[in-house]
Amino acid sequence: MAAMRFLAPALLLFAQPVAGLAQTADQSVPAASMLTDDHRAALRCAAAFAIVATAQSSGEALPGWPPLTVRGKRYFADTGLAVMKDAGLGREAVRDLIADDVRALQVAADPDAALAALAKPCSARLDATVPPLASPDLKQCAAIMALAYEDLYAREGLSPAARDIKTLASVLASREREALIALGRTGDEADRTLAQARAAMVAEAEDGKGGIDKYDIAHCYELAKPTEKTHY
Repeated sequence: MAAMRFLAPALLLFAQPVAGLAQTADQSVPAASMLTDDHRAALRCAAAFAIVATAQSSGEALPGWPPLTVRGKRYFADTGLAVMKDAGLGREAVRDLIADDVRALQVAADPDAALAALAKPCSARLDATVPPLASPDLKQCAAIMALAYEDLYAREGLSPAARDIKTLASVLASREREALIALGRTGDEADRTLAQARAAMVAEAEDGKGGIDKYDIAHCYELAKPTEKTHY
């Protein structure tokens, strides 16, 4: 099933051993019987997010749902660990429960209606668990793309994807520099502002405050679009 492509990496976020948590469960007790109604609702939303995120990654727009590629996976991590701790279940049991919910939604009499009915309550759960993505400004987007390029370059060298990200980083930095100079800043001041934005992004990640992951990166692509009658 398509949604399983999302499930695999998402479930890895809480697949590692957790301190103080039993990693095996009593196999004679059905996992589902150990869940509260709230647990069931939380896992059902995780299943819905798997389906929606898969559709979104393929370019399909589903009305009523927020972007889930980043926040959906974070929800998996937080919710999966919470259910493991609260219900005393092992990793595999929680994984299987979510996979069962994915299947149930996909084989429902009206899958589209079943999924749409979860949009409002599950979006509310998402907002309560994972704060909405912040909209980065121009200098933050320049920092995000510069860091993304460095990471991609370290893994792939100057691949086509890395080259594209490098171009975006350069465009965003140039536009921020031009905007600052237009406001009366010197070139050196503009460069310092960009360097400070990058340092702040790195510090956020190191302090566990999200770093790049807490920003709506799609907004950066919008800021990098060619202006009318220009190209890069």
